[in-house]
Amino acid sequence: MSMLDPAMTKLLEQLLSSPDIPAQLKDTVTAAMSDPAKLDDALAQLQALGADQVGSGPPLSIADYYVDGVGLYQLRWPLGEALPLPFDQLDRKTQFFVLFQEWSRRELEGMMLLNSGDVPGAERVFEECLERARQIEVRELEARSYEGLMRVAERRGERGEAESWLRKATATRRN
Repeated sequence: MSMLDPAMTKLLEQLLSSPDIPAQLKDTVTAAMSDPAKLDDALAQLQALGADQVGSGPPLSIADYYVDGVGLYQLRWPLGEALPLPFDQLDRKTQFFVLFQEWSRRELEGMMLLNSGDVPGAERVFEECLERARQIEVRELEARSYEGLMRVAERRGERGEAESWLRKATATRRN
């Protein structure tokens, strides 16, 4: 039984039905459907095949982006999977890891929506990703969210807007 939300499960099932996906990758995607922590591996394998429309870059190490701080994070969106404890009972670092992983899951959903032709749905997801990245203050995730919005604009044929999103991604990485 999948631990992912129904929309994500549907998108992954569509991917699995493609005759162009190698058996090993299908196995990885199947594993990711029951263990969302394996989504990064699935994303990396898809990108290795040249599927650059799956994500905005290589998988990131969550630990590299955590910065100690005071206070806890607020859970602003539903989680894709149940936690063993309520979110507000987790320590700050664990909350960060959960929220970072949720950003990764949602970015993958956004790319799958975009690749399946649901441009408005993808745009909503990337806008949410941008807010998620800002919440946990990870500039790289913010830049990748802008790149998702850039891909939406490209799909719509809005070249000027796509260039604007790319400039925002570049500027975010510089700061």
